[in-house]
Amino acid sequence: MQTHNDNSLTMILAQRVMDIRTADLGEDTIRKVRQHLLDGIASAFIGNRSRTFKDLAALSLVEGKGTGTGSSSVNGDSLAMLWAFAINGSVSEDGSREGACHPAAAVIPVVLAFGGGRSLATIDRAIVAGYDVMIRLARAGNPHFARKGFHGTAVTAPFGAAAALAQLQGFDVSATYNALCLAALGGSGLMAAFKNGSTQPLQVGWGVRNGVASALLALAGNTGYGKVLEEGFFPAYLEKGLHEAVMAPLEKGYAIEGCYLKPYPGCRHMHASLDAFCTIIEEHGFGYDDIERVKVGTYRIALETGIKKVLSRGDAYFNIPYAIAARAVLGTAGYDAFDERHFANPDIMRLSAVVSEQVDPEIEGRYPLQRGARVEVELKDGRSFAHRVFYPLGEPEAPLSFDVTSCKLENCTSGYLSNQERQNLISVLKPGAAETTHTNFCGLLSERLLFCR
Repeated sequence: MQTHNDNSLTMILAQRVMDIRTADLGEDTIRKVRQHLLDGIASAFIGNRSRTFKDLAALSLVEGKGTGTGSSSVNGDSLAMLWAFAINGSVSEDGSREGACHPAAAVIPVVLAFGGGRSLATIDRAIVAGYDVMIRLARAGNPHFARKGFHGTAVTAPFGAAAALAQLQGFDVSATYNALCLAALGGSGLMAAFKNGSTQPLQVGWGVRNGVASALLALAGNTGYGKVLEEGFFPAYLEKGLHEAVMAPLEKGYAIEGCYLKPYPGCRHMHASLDAFCTIIEEHGFGYDDIERVKVGTYRIALETGIKKVLSRGDAYFNIPYAIAARAVLGTAGYDAFDERHFANPDIMRLSAVVSEQVDPEIEGRYPLQRGARVEVELKDGRSFAHRVFYPLGEPEAPLSFDVTSCKLENCTSGYLSNQERQNLISVLKPGAAETTHTNFCGLLSERLLFCR
């Protein structure tokens, strides 16, 4: 084992995990954690509906040997991988604007796969620690990861998963340190994978599985190279010197406090455009057939991440013109709006074709701290309306209530959880709920995720 005098970045991060273990998180932070946990669970029951998830689950069930979680024959690392795929595959999960990553997809799976019988207080700290480590590393690479072709969520997911498991299972500082060292060997992800939205989440799922394996190997006494971040990870993925930003102060006290929630699915990069359009159409009351054209101005990464040809639900989640057109015609931006049966709707197709996208210099200058958009709608009668959004709904500056997230859970888990099971979960996680231990909390959800079709 390495000594505690090691001044490597992995040791500094390991000490951060230890500090979180004994810190007074405060009621506001705990409320935030519980809402993000509920949101992650809700999102997973969207992402588990894809063919790729079902194929991945079938593969894992064949190869697994059991975890003791009640989830049939799925190993713990594979179960975490499946939760990660489902959460990230929903394109409905939370995110960090500092890190331009989706920490719920890496951290929540660990507590759901390994948290059975743990107290909510322990789960709270595991989530805070996982978010903190992952977002700090992702932030140092934002926006450099994307501009070099790497997917920041997938590349940093092993660190978030390893830190969460170390906290959840009470690793000492040396085991936590080595878990993070080994996690540096487990991340990979390419922005090019977004060109096929249905299988892109595989890189996040595999990163989480590698992070779990790293933590378990470290607990068994295996060690890693202490300077792997400074001498390996950052030079390979980014450039020397950027690692110094990892431990700089966060926007908020804990990384999760600066994270956002999504009111509807779709890539976060398109949400500001959709919010601006919704404001215009709701304020002025015109119909979709009145629209002549729509002009969208946003930041460059939002356009570069977009999928231009919509062939599947996964593609539609990354296409601003489709999202705007569907909202105008269907009156909703919810899960159903991205269903493939709408792709042949002639009104949606017509409107999609008249939505133009370009980089807005002012919006680009505010990125990444603000991920906004300016939308102008021109009507056939010559009128024109414009609106600008700097903070999409769900950002800390425009927060969603716990009740909104509860409704999201109810909508997403229809057919998977009974009304009583949903209400039990909501009552456990709602603000002000009494501290408790729920032995069946995680196992029940995993059973429903995998086997309720």
